[in-house]
Amino acid sequence: MCHLVLMMPIFGLAVFWFWPLAVAGPIYVVIVFFSVLLYRAIMRAMKHTVQTGCEGMVHEKAEVLKHLNPEGLVLVHGEIWKAVSTDFLGKGELAEVLGVDGLTVRVRRWHNRESEGIVQRIPWRNRNKTVDVEVFKCH
Repeated sequence: MCHLVLMMPIFGLAVFWFWPLAVAGPIYVVIVFFSVLLYRAIMRAMKHTVQTGCEGMVHEKAEVLKHLNPEGLVLVHGEIWKAVSTDFLGKGELAEVLGVDGLTVRVRRWHNRESEGIVQRIPWRNRNKTVDVEVFKCH
């Protein structure tokens, strides 16, 4: 059903059957204009990264609830997850989610790259979102 909206310009050609060219032409231009606006909004929405599910958890902060040596529990997005890490992490430390395997998350120690001057926050186009950009220092 939603695919019919994408065919608005084609369905809009019907105005030429009902009205003369002087009336149908401007109406059709308006239909095409709104179609182009709709198509741009759809394309912009399709370029967004996944923000839900397992894919949305990758690179998020996790708080360690039970020591990780190598298994334990972490809190991510308000949910408690079983976690596996190659690092020893104590209770209360922060971890970064690397991936999800079933009901287990793979984590590593959280490195605050901004305070180390390795990462610089840059605004993402005209939105309120930011992306991490690696900046290499030359000493």
